[in-house]
Amino acid sequence: MDAKTAAAIERLKQNKQLAEQIMNSGDGHRLMELLAGGDGGAALHRAAQSAAKGDTQELSQMLRGLMQTPDGAQIMGRLSDTAKR
Repeated sequence: MDAKTAAAIERLKQNKQLAEQIMNSGDGHRLMELLAGGDGGAALHRAAQSAAKGDTQELSQMLRGLMQTPDGAQIMGRLSDTAKR
């Protein structure tokens, strides 16, 4: 996970209200749709469980893949900007 992503995650951990606001936004919903992919969210669920145990490799890989798509990069950019506020 790169430093910018780690910093954004840390800000969200410290501000649960902001995290909730982001996840309830249109971009947050679209992000979850993109991450859920075609397997009904099974891979995302596994990645989230691993991340909760401290292993963020699978989740980081999913986010990197998402960032390689135009739609994903735009959404992540907007969410990152929101998290900085």
